[in-house]
Amino acid sequence: MKTKFSIKQRILVGLVLATAFLLVLGSNLLDRKYFSTIQASVKSIYDDRIVVQDYIYQLQDMAHEMEVALLKGEYVQGNERSEKIKALLADFSRTKLTRDEARLLERLDRQFSDLEPSGTTNASKEGKPLAEAKVLPQLAQIRQTLDGLEEIQLEQSDMLTQLSEKTLGVNRMLSNLEVVFLVIIGISILVLAFYPVKVLNPVHWN
Repeated sequence: MKTKFSIKQRILVGLVLATAFLLVLGSNLLDRKYFSTIQASVKSIYDDRIVVQDYIYQLQDMAHEMEVALLKGEYVQGNERSEKIKALLADFSRTKLTRDEARLLERLDRQFSDLEPSGTTNASKEGKPLAEAKVLPQLAQIRQTLDGLEEIQLEQSDMLTQLSEKTLGVNRMLSNLEVVFLVIIGISILVLAFYPVKVLNPVHWN
């Protein structure tokens, strides 16, 4: 005696298999989406935060060198240093900036530009006290702006890290759900394969 599934039973089996296929496909698409999000976050942390932090460090070092040279009566804003500052600011401006970051960067560019007329004069020519009175407050403002930019880097890096962790958490949860559903579907297929008579009451024919 042979056992034959009815049309209804075949449809049920097909639905189970189709559900399994769609589940795997959907999970794969979600995995790609979350992977892209994590990849973008990691890239942004490096390109827009770690690299920018290096720009800030270099600018801080230059401001410190200017201050030390000024206090020694040797301060001169040379063309080489000026060009390097402009290049760093230009590279900084090409990164992905937040609104506050763009505002502070514009202020920093203006502060360095305002510094140049005073900086091009040797401190010993017009008197060290007068040069210090002009330039030191400007350098203090520059350091303050750089500190603000540095704080933004830390905040944005932390935010991107949290986003990556959240995305990984959601991905892990969906992966666990996928395993559960696949186990359920696998059990259903086994039941259909080995217990068709008891469960589905198939049609018998001689």
